[in-house]
Amino acid sequence: MTDSLLIGRDHPAAALRSAVERTVSSHGGLALVTGEAGIGKSTLVTDVAARHRGALTVAFATSWESEAVPDHWLWIQVLRSLRAQLGDETWQDLHPAPPVDALLGQGDGSAPAQFELYDAVTQLLISASQRGSLLIVLDDLHFADPGSLELLKFASQHTWFERILFVGTYRDSEIDPGHRLRARMLPLVAKATVISLEGLDEAGVAALMRATVGDAPDAATVAEITRRTGGNPFFVEQTAQLWASGQRVDATTAGMRDALQRRIDQLPAPIARMLTLASVGGREFHAGVMSQASGLELHRIESALDAACQTRLVRREADRYVFVHDLVRETLYNTMSSEEAAHHHGCVVRALVADESLQKLMLATEIAHHAWLAGDDLDPEIAVEFLTCAATESRGCHSAAGAEKYYRRALERCTPDMVRRRVLLRLELAGTVKWLQREEESWRLYDQAVLEARDSGDPMLLARAAIEVPQTERLDALCRLKAEAYEALAGERPDPGLDHDELTRQLNYQFLMAARKTGDDEDVAFGLWATHSVNWGPGTAAGRQVIVEEIDEITRRSGDLDMRLFAASLRWVAMLEQGDPAYRAQVDLFCALAENSDSERWRSGADIDLAVIDIVQGRWDAAAARIDAAFALTGDDLMNGHMMRHLRWELAFARGETPEPIMDSWRTFFGVWHTDLLSGLSALRRGDLDEARRAMSRVEAAADPHDAWISLLLRFEVELAAAEGDTEAIAALRERLEPHEGEWLVALWGTSIHGPISHWLGVLAAASGEPARASNHFAAAIEQAERFDAAPWAEAARTALAALAVTAEPEPKRDNTTAPGARFRRDGSTWLLRYDGAMIHLPHTKGLADLHRLLQQPGIEVSAVDLLDPEGGEAVTADARLGGDDLLDAEARARYRDHLETLDEQIDTAAALGDDARATRLDAERQALIEQLKAATGLGGRSRRLGDNAERARKSVTNRIRNTLKKIEAVHPALAAHLHTAVATGSACVYRPQGEAPRWEL
Repeated sequence: MTDSLLIGRDHPAAALRSAVERTVSSHGGLALVTGEAGIGKSTLVTDVAARHRGALTVAFATSWESEAVPDHWLWIQVLRSLRAQLGDETWQDLHPAPPVDALLGQGDGSAPAQFELYDAVTQLLISASQRGSLLIVLDDLHFADPGSLELLKFASQHTWFERILFVGTYRDSEIDPGHRLRARMLPLVAKATVISLEGLDEAGVAALMRATVGDAPDAATVAEITRRTGGNPFFVEQTAQLWASGQRVDATTAGMRDALQRRIDQLPAPIARMLTLASVGGREFHAGVMSQASGLELHRIESALDAACQTRLVRREADRYVFVHDLVRETLYNTMSSEEAAHHHGCVVRALVADESLQKLMLATEIAHHAWLAGDDLDPEIAVEFLTCAATESRGCHSAAGAEKYYRRALERCTPDMVRRRVLLRLELAGTVKWLQREEESWRLYDQAVLEARDSGDPMLLARAAIEVPQTERLDALCRLKAEAYEALAGERPDPGLDHDELTRQLNYQFLMAARKTGDDEDVAFGLWATHSVNWGPGTAAGRQVIVEEIDEITRRSGDLDMRLFAASLRWVAMLEQGDPAYRAQVDLFCALAENSDSERWRSGADIDLAVIDIVQGRWDAAAARIDAAFALTGDDLMNGHMMRHLRWELAFARGETPEPIMDSWRTFFGVWHTDLLSGLSALRRGDLDEARRAMSRVEAAADPHDAWISLLLRFEVELAAAEGDTEAIAALRERLEPHEGEWLVALWGTSIHGPISHWLGVLAAASGEPARASNHFAAAIEQAERFDAAPWAEAARTALAALAVTAEPEPKRDNTTAPGARFRRDGSTWLLRYDGAMIHLPHTKGLADLHRLLQQPGIEVSAVDLLDPEGGEAVTADARLGGDDLLDAEARARYRDHLETLDEQIDTAAALGDDARATRLDAERQALIEQLKAATGLGGRSRRLGDNAERARKSVTNRIRNTLKKIEAVHPALAAHLHTAVATGSACVYRPQGEAPRWEL
């Protein structure tokens, strides 16, 4: 120990000094300093005594652990010390009684009676204290002989009002119920002031290391040393010597090993065995897990552990037990053979499998540690499952290095027949290594995964490999791989004219259809995510919302919280993109799920999403604070760090600044076009058209931007075309955007939101010299922005509207129930809609055609089947209305039903993907199947359960009318309100206005 310093002992030292000072001025008493070996008891007492040596006489005595110790050995040392300090003359003036002389070996050799001895020693101490205060220090009472303890009890009780302070030190952890001195120590403890010493905290450990070797390691190493040593000063000093000499801090010295082994050897055998089993669980362990793993009853486990707590080697906390320091746990653990230890680790994992409720007591990484150390004692399937879960949890905590470790361990545990699991793990490991910027190694892992998938003969596995490899590199080889995977799934080669994006969509579609047939939730979810990832840009949000809602349904079956959080986060993005104000409730749901997940990854994700909304709504300071909070949680994770930097660019740009991207790093992580898009937007803002043109040239020369960046590219194209007055580009962009008016531009998976499409249509109309049309677009943009509380976008549209300086007076408002001039008429590829004095133009959609037909027949119901297929005639309508038929047996009906339901799913998926050609082919197959069914049943009809035309027509017509009304609402709220009230949808649809119908020009 470092005798000159009482590091971390301010409170115990103050308590002992107070007792000494009271003795000098008034009266003494008994103080007991307790704690484990090496905790600093002797150092504390010695230091306090040294500081007061001039104010009192100090006599030290130390017990000796030996059978040869004479009785009353401590007091023999005390009396010898006093005689030496006082001198013979003063000693004789105290008139020591014969029993005192006998104790010091100066009598006739006869043993005095016990009471006479105790009284004589006590009277001698009282006489001495009258000449000056006394401090009697008795060290290591746990080794004392019984007579010394009895004399201490007598003397302290009979000198309470004298200026004599007795201070004893002992290891309370060793005075267990079986200790020979326990009965004698308890009365002393009841009368004494007890000063208990615990381990040092991290600050104390660092200070002690600096005092010992002149320096201290970094905070993380200090924390590790504190955890291992429990802050025990002796162990800390020994570890400091190891660290100073360049050795590992988890090593042990001979002195440490001897002290630890001595501590363990003193344990009763049952407690030692119980703690050895507990050591398998780790520094923190649970009685319930131990009970399940060992087969012992829980009350027996807890009884033994509570007894072990008295040894001060473990302590009990609310729901677990904790080893005071790892050194003891490691020493106990090392008493087992490797085979025995592996078996016990396997027992822990099997206990968690048998009782899944116990898994909540441990982290996934803790369970994985047991699975790894169990080795061959554990079923490989179970081991791989837990190791993979640990990798996922590590990734969720922004620990890519941790994820890599567990993915590698899971791969190592895979047996030769676990081909699918091995390929998927290798793909995950490759992605993690790429995240860590080890590109070459990452590609080796990807290539190996592709080879194994190809050799497996499993087309689903090959398709997953093709979908998961990096999508912006080695494009020629990637297209060949995807064509191979497509052929394996579909049984035919894909169209050779397909570009990479379309080939990817076709492969995703084939994969999803195959996954639906197998019913495997994992494959279905993967197929949905793959489809979601390549469908971004205007017009895709509704399809993505359907996808994430289906994923959410899967998570409710599987309990996969991670996947549910992904779906919840991306659902609000799709809702916002469609202009749905209900997106905010979805954000709140996601944030609540993230908060309850206990995952740093998702908590930072919630901060990111809220920061994005703050940017949209103009709360700049709140957005900056949330970005900083998310950045703090991501730690050293490179990819998330770059995403935070992108968000800071978004915030600065939204504020009106002209930030520049960090060229090198962003090119590496997001692709060259990402950097160029941001550079181009900044160049336009500062009026540098030449630089903006150069940025656009670089974008056009590079690979096509990933779908997630399409909306950002569209903004750049709109601003550049408007700035240059490029009429051809303006016309093309208006044609691209007009069908999606009412939506918002959203890029980068929801982290980059660039306002209502109406705003950018207004910019294009203004640039092409159409102020009236631009005014309508900007007015719609204001309404849409205000609906989202997006003040910056509402203000931008107002500013643009004011700049137009429109002077044309509006037409007078008419009563919408009687006023003439209401118009709902198609003109080529567009529809002209006039109502309440305002006219709008909309591109043709089937929903507008449905509404047109209903307006032609006010009050008359029109079948949804008629609206779905106006050319089908009465035969189609009659077919849709037919009822069930019993001529087919149950098995045949089930086969027809299953096949029709499968075709319905495929048709819906193809429609969501925008694959009209495939949807048409599948619908033709479906119609042919229905015709076969009709031929078999005659006109008796068929069951609606088979997925009939009427039900599909009801859904399809209702959805497209609703979507059309949303588009009308964005540009003509009055007309939309009238139609919402007057039009009813369902199996039959009708236009039934309240009061007199407007005189429609149709």
